[in-house]
Amino acid sequence: MASQHHVLAFDRPLIAVQPAVGALREHTAGELIAARVAGYQAGQDAAHDFSNQQIVELRAEMQVLQTGILQRLEDAQAELTAQVRRALPELAVEIGQRLLAGFVPPPELVDKLCREALDQLYPERDGLELVVGPRDAAALERLVPSWRGHFTNLRITIDDTLNPGDCLVRSRFGLTDARGESKIASLKQELLGT
Repeated sequence: MASQHHVLAFDRPLIAVQPAVGALREHTAGELIAARVAGYQAGQDAAHDFSNQQIVELRAEMQVLQTGILQRLEDAQAELTAQVRRALPELAVEIGQRLLAGFVPPPELVDKLCREALDQLYPERDGLELVVGPRDAAALERLVPSWRGHFTNLRITIDDTLNPGDCLVRSRFGLTDARGESKIASLKQELLGT
């Protein structure tokens, strides 16, 4: 091997020089291949460790995101449930009003509504007055309800201001209001407190 000489330029004076200990040794092809394989393996191991670390960090970030999303969904569900609970009573009243608006009950239903109104006064059964609209009075005359015999001295009075399905019952204790609008008002009071 030929020796090479290099000239080194220094920007200040050289104070000391220390010769290299031991001469450089030449490596065999087998040693170079082994060093190359060892370097390749070390690089592969380092890349594998790095990718594993990245996967662990990614999983941790995904867990945090997933937990955050699920928490927000739970919060949104709780808020939505609260909104529905607040709106539901008002919606029930509105549905009741719309169902009763313009509803003309069939005679069988009029019979049932009048019986329920009279039964609210139990045990009072004597001297009651059932007040209904003209259409409902005619329907009750045609049906001849079986419950009429349960109430002695029951009088049926016609009030032109009552809507179909509305009825009032007068007794010695006062008036029982079974009109649709009174039922809606009672429902509103019960559900909304107004």
